[in-house]
Amino acid sequence: MPAEGGVMMVRAKDDIYRMADLKRQKIGISKSMNQIKNDWWRIQEHQGIELMLRMNGMTMDDIELVEFPYADDWYNLPEMMKSTMELSIDLWLARDHKRDLAFRPLESALENGIIDAMYMQTKPLQQVSEATGKFAAIEDLSRYPDWRLQVANIPAAITCTDVMAKEHPELAVTFMKGMIRAGRWANQNKYAAAEILDQQTFYRDIEATYQGIRDVDLVPNLSPLNLAAVKIGKDFMFSHGYIKNDFDVNEWAAPEFLEQAARELLEEEWKKLSTAKLPQTAGTLASGGRMG
Repeated sequence: MPAEGGVMMVRAKDDIYRMADLKRQKIGISKSMNQIKNDWWRIQEHQGIELMLRMNGMTMDDIELVEFPYADDWYNLPEMMKSTMELSIDLWLARDHKRDLAFRPLESALENGIIDAMYMQTKPLQQVSEATGKFAAIEDLSRYPDWRLQVANIPAAITCTDVMAKEHPELAVTFMKGMIRAGRWANQNKYAAAEILDQQTFYRDIEATYQGIRDVDLVPNLSPLNLAAVKIGKDFMFSHGYIKNDFDVNEWAAPEFLEQAARELLEEEWKKLSTAKLPQTAGTLASGGRMG
């Protein structure tokens, strides 16, 4: 699992260098006002803050958590909804990820002294903020060897609605085939992949994007480690009231779509290889036959 972790940011000019310095200080936490989706950013912040405090012998009682509601509806703005849009990714690419504070709603509050620290879910955001010279990280979960401390931001899940999964499974399989192909290509062409991904990630630049993905397997997988990490995140959401119903992660993961996609890709690859060397598809060998 990538050691992406999360970081605790403070103002660079403040005399705060350790988590212990944040006792009785204000740490911000965002609150999305968008009711049609889960509050992903807040969940990551909440889980990450708790983990950092625990690793430094502290609890939530040692700090003051300050909530910051924000609209979280930039994708509904008229200027975002253009008739020329062909793919959903076009909407995501319409924003300047590295400078748009819609993706970092707590940064202004920290800069203006309303809060004393903010948690950032991922190191790329740290790079962008620190580049201004105004902020510094005093804690970084990625520096710990324990993979359980990385789960406040990863693994990333590929999801679809239950309606799509039940009524149009072929669409889910086709999408997964595309994800596998893209992941394989990216694994073999990491720098070229970084040039593409830099357009829609929070890394500082192409080189930083490359360093971030260099050792990451970009092909989707449902490894035991990934599923265990998802379960930790699910358990946190359930125990803290972010989701109302508990569920089995292994069943929810629905491995049949990834398995079918991988199987079809293998069959397609074998067909290409075999038909390229044979004038026609050969029949199966008779049982008991021998060569020569």
